[in-house]
Amino acid sequence: MSRGWLKYSASAACAAVALSALPMTAAASVGNIHEFTVPTTKSGPIGVTAGPDGNLWFTEASANKIGRLSTTGSFKEFNIPSPASQPNPNGITAGPDGNLWFAESVTNKIGRITTAGAIKEFAVTTPSSRPVGITAGPDGKLWFTEFNGNKIGRITTTGTVKEFTVPTASAGPGGITSGPDGNLWFIEFKQNKLGRVSTTGAFKEFPIPFPSSQPHDIVAGPDGNLWFTTLSNGGPDQIGRVSTSGVFKEFTIPSSTSTPQGITVGPDRNLWFVEATQNQVGRVTTTGTFKEFRIPTAQSSVELIAPGPDANLWFTEFFGNHVARITDQPAPSLSLAPSSGLPGATVHAAGSSFGSFEQVRITFLDSTHGTAVLATVRTDATGHFSKSVSIPGNATSGGQTVRASGLTSGVSASHAFTVT
Repeated sequence: MSRGWLKYSASAACAAVALSALPMTAAASVGNIHEFTVPTTKSGPIGVTAGPDGNLWFTEASANKIGRLSTTGSFKEFNIPSPASQPNPNGITAGPDGNLWFAESVTNKIGRITTAGAIKEFAVTTPSSRPVGITAGPDGKLWFTEFNGNKIGRITTTGTVKEFTVPTASAGPGGITSGPDGNLWFIEFKQNKLGRVSTTGAFKEFPIPFPSSQPHDIVAGPDGNLWFTTLSNGGPDQIGRVSTSGVFKEFTIPSSTSTPQGITVGPDRNLWFVEATQNQVGRVTTTGTFKEFRIPTAQSSVELIAPGPDANLWFTEFFGNHVARITDQPAPSLSLAPSSGLPGATVHAAGSSFGSFEQVRITFLDSTHGTAVLATVRTDATGHFSKSVSIPGNATSGGQTVRASGLTSGVSASHAFTVT
């Protein structure tokens, strides 16, 4: 659900020092950054998201390509059929159909790419609408913003487009995300508002109570609120929080004039964001405690950020021509319902804070019979999974353990199970 929609031109470039693509290690400390150089020079990477194939997918605004990057640093690039000027394309997200979907601002299209690299494009109905942000909705469709068209668009996985006009004229809708309340939430950059739209097209708008905030990106937080970045005009840059009922609070970023852009939730259940002007990645807890991390390449113009399948965060550097990884400290959890029962009982296992679209193995640790694999399940884009499993029929009576282990990240969580 990445949105680099404010990048109007990629004509300027600055010198960047490419660091070697270093392998991830379990011992890497929180905030370590490794940069991976995109094969195409001056490609202008902007949007980034985890794909259902265990790779990172990103947009190359200046090269007119979609890129794929493995967690170990292997690249593959795919040309977009429609030739277009920058900044095409911008936002990219994983769809409910197992493909990646992206917005083409200049050519006025929504694109779809399979994990094998086959691309198909669909025209947006309103001419020159400039689609920018895109996200998967709770209704199995893709939802996108039209910055110039002043509309929220919806597209099915077969390519049928429907548009809904934002009530406030010239709102400049940009970043968009699926909210915890089953609605879509988006920012109105030009009107200092946040918008909410239901899957049937009913709108409600919330004026941001802080003047000239210029909201940019938005994400559903781990606390049931929406979190957003603001490019405050004339004041301190801030990270904003709003409840689903419209109660606002803002937190001032320690570094002044930081120009925060993309924001996402990390597997550590904190909010992570990027600071384009200060060339940093920031982290803020849900109570407002900040930590900032310097990016090695100077003036890289860091753009957007997303959780990866390895339970770290990945971000793009427009001028630096990198896709980079910053290490996280995942806090995976596992719950069981019920947490006791007879041998052979069916148990509902739910996990969170694993990698995005990561394969997770669920095992039963028996004090007598050893380890038995109960299931392997893939998490969703936010690192959650839900799976019904059966306790082994020969399980030993007493206290045993169920464990969930991420096959890419290596993180795990356990929960006691009492065999009666």
